[in-house]
Amino acid sequence: MKHNMGKVERGIRIVGSIVVMLFSLILLNGGGVLYGILTSATIAGSVLTIAGIVVFVTGVTGYCPINALLHFNSCQACRLGETHKHMPV
Repeated sequence: MKHNMGKVERGIRIVGSIVVMLFSLILLNGGGVLYGILTSATIAGSVLTIAGIVVFVTGVTGYCPINALLHFNSCQACRLGETHKHMPV
């Protein structure tokens, strides 16, 4: 699979997504479900969890569909046309 993210962007995405998912766990545990009705905290926690998972997966794989759509590649070696071994082929 091709990649379109450099090491720095991948690291920021992975660390940021872990922070977001930890915060979402706080919201989910603190909010809870009140008498079968979802509270705003549980909805926000669920949305943050899904967003965190998506960002984590893009960081681990090194490929972001939005970057591809915008023709953006933050990998310095790819932009210079060099061969590099930081990503699997």
